Amino acid sequence: MIFRLACACLLLAVATLARAQETPVLRVAVLKFGTVNWLTDVIQTRKLDAAEGFRLETVELAGRDATSVAFQAGDADLIVADWIWVMNQRQRGADMRFFPYSRALGALMVMPGGGVKALCDLRGKTVGVVGGDLDKSWIVYQALAQRDCGFSLRDEADAVFGAPPLMSRQLVTGAVAAVSTFWHFAARLEAEGAEKLLGADAAIAALGVAPAPPLVGFVWDARRTDPATVAAMGRAVRAAGALMAADEAEWLRLRPLMQAEDDAAFAALRDAYQAGVVTAPWGAAETEAARALHATLIAAGGEGFGRIAGAFDAGAFAE
Repeated sequence: MIFRLACACLLLAVATLARAQETPVLRVAVLKFGTVNWLTDVIQTRKLDAAEGFRLETVELAGRDATSVAFQAGDADLIVADWIWVMNQRQRGADMRFFPYSRALGALMVMPGGGVKALCDLRGKTVGVVGGDLDKSWIVYQALAQRDCGFSLRDEADAVFGAPPLMSRQLVTGAVAAVSTFWHFAARLEAEGAEKLLGADAAIAALGVAPAPPLVGFVWDARRTDPATVAAMGRAVRAAGALMAADEAEWLRLRPLMQAEDDAAFAALRDAYQAGVVTAPWGAAETEAARALHATLIAAGGEGFGRIAGAFDAGAFAE
């Protein structure tokens, strides 16, 4: 009897120790063909997660709304979003937090010979806009046009809204004079011969916020996810970014994931991603830049944007 009791105690102790030594898992919900998959692939293939003492798992979903639902339901520990969304969620009582993985921002793209050589040339023109009327880049361009050109893009340009592939085709075929689009679609357009009229980062800097803070990153819920594991993920993300910024062989390995139409598209996507790599943790300077950008967006975006943005909350960037 005593022997059996001792064995049971020993087995319980071993099981408890095994559980304590289990590798933490972080599940990140991603779009099936999203650019963040390039980063997660590098982390997993190069075992950068294991080097930091956790295991990264990807949960592939079909749409952005699905990733948000999975995250809020607890079926994922991380999603990719911008810190404006995090501010909104924090205002609703959630303890969501953010750390960046990319500085890449969108751009205003034009076709050569289309008669648009500067932002002020968009007066009276048809402009394609990806992301809707409250898209952050579109609001920034409006603020700059109002200041430097003396007119409202919203009122004096004919904005048409649509999905990125549709807006890209509209630009190439001449149906629109310019398109405000996401960075990777801008890169693909560049490979097709389009030109960057103005990058969102340059527009933000022109408005007095320089350098532009990263907008996009990983979001986590501090009430249910271990901060130490998230910090380990942050280190793995930066290590992967450093590798992607310097190692051409890594990009050749990633090429099938990128779905690049040709060598020009591959090079444009690679270069645009590398230009946005984040290799340092978020600090006080980034928080102050985010505060300034938030104020700029609120002022230029009007009541509609103010409702979705909420008040600035530096707690969003706490580890």
